[in-house]
Amino acid sequence: MLDPIIDLIKAALAFVASLPGRLLAFLRRLVSIGPASLPDGTVRRFRHLKWFAKITAVVIVVLYMGPLLWHALWIRGYDLSYPASIVRASHMQAANDSTTVQQGTKDTRTCDRSQLVDMEIKLIDFMVNENAWVPAMPQFKLGFFNLVKWQDTPWLDNKAAFQHGVLFAVRRTAVELSDVIGRVRGTSAVDDDLQNARGGLQYDSETWWINPLDKDRPFGPVQPASTAYRKSIELFQRYNDRLANCTAVLDARADNLRSFFDRIANDLGSVADGLTKRSMGERYDPKADEYVEGEGNDRGWFDMRADNLFHEASGTMYAYHGVLQAARKDFADVIKTRQLDDVWDRLERNVAEAAALDPLIVANGKRDGFLIPDHLAVMAENVLRARANVTEIGDILDR
Repeated sequence: MLDPIIDLIKAALAFVASLPGRLLAFLRRLVSIGPASLPDGTVRRFRHLKWFAKITAVVIVVLYMGPLLWHALWIRGYDLSYPASIVRASHMQAANDSTTVQQGTKDTRTCDRSQLVDMEIKLIDFMVNENAWVPAMPQFKLGFFNLVKWQDTPWLDNKAAFQHGVLFAVRRTAVELSDVIGRVRGTSAVDDDLQNARGGLQYDSETWWINPLDKDRPFGPVQPASTAYRKSIELFQRYNDRLANCTAVLDARADNLRSFFDRIANDLGSVADGLTKRSMGERYDPKADEYVEGEGNDRGWFDMRADNLFHEASGTMYAYHGVLQAARKDFADVIKTRQLDDVWDRLERNVAEAAALDPLIVANGKRDGFLIPDHLAVMAENVLRARANVTEIGDILDR
C-alpha cells in the first residue's frame, strides 16, 4: 500500500541528487562554443558570433540581477535584541511639568546623551550602512527588465517593504524630536541639527544617483536617498554630543511624551487600517443588510501585494520596538511619576510580538479559513493591541 509513496520519495530524492550534475552540464553548454560542424557534416555558420551574443546576454543578466539578488534576498544585521546595544541606565536630568526652563540656562542642560536619538542613529545605520538601500536601486525600481514590477511578484520586494516600514517610524520620531522634544515648550528656536536631520530623512526614498527611466524623479546626477539618510546620522550625532556637553536641550516632559504618543497612535492606526482593508475579501453592508465585496481579497498565497503590506508593517514595528525602549529611558522621570511601568511593559511586549511575526510565505486567506492563514489580520491584531496601549498611556498622561 505504501509502495507508490516510497517510489515517489525515491524519485524526488534522485531528482534532487541529480541537480548539481544538471547545473554543471548546463553551464558547460552555456560557455562552450561547440563543434565546427554538426554530426551530419553541416558546417555551423556564425558559431562564434552566436557564442558572443549568448555570453553578452548572460553578462547583462548577471550584472543586472546579481546586485539585486545579493542585496534584496536577506536583511543583514536583523536582530530583535538590537535595542540592548543602545538602552542603558539613564542619568538625564529631565524637565518636569512644574519646571519652566529657557534654552541656555543651567536648568535646561541634561548633560547626557538622548537614547532616543541614539536609537535613531542605530536604525538609520541599520538601513543604509549594514544594508544597501533597496528601494532606490535601479534594478528594483525597473522590475524584471521593465516587464513586471517586483511589487507584483512574491520575490525580491520584501526587504524594500521592510526598509520603508523602518523609515516610516524613524521619520515620525525625527519629526517629534525636531518639533517638540528637542526644544523648550515650543517657544524656543528649533535645533538646527535636529531640523536638518529631519529634512534629510524626508528625502525621497526612491531617488538614486541618476534616474533616466523614472519620470517622477530628476534625471540626475543627484544625491541618492541613502546619502541623505547618512547625513542625518552625522547631524543626530552632533546634536547628541552637544546634549552630552550640556549645550543642547531635550525637554522630556509629560506633555511632550503625550504629543509623541498621539502621533504614534495615528501611525499605528494607519498601518492596521491598511492591513485590515487588504485582508477583507467581503464586508457587511448595514444598509443593504448583506455581505458585499470588500476592498481586499482572500486569495491566500496568491495575493502578490499582501507580502508588501505585511513586511512594511513588520519594519515599522521593528523600529518602534527600539524607539519605545529608548523613549522609556529618556522619559524615565515621567514614567516613574505617572506609574506607567505596567502598561509600558504591555506596550513593549505587544510591539515585540508584532515585530517577531515572520511567516515563510505571507498568506492573505480568509479569517476563518481552515488551511490558509490570514497573516495580514494577525499582524493587524498585534498592531491594534499596541495602539491600544499607546492610547492608554496617553490617557494616563492627560489626567
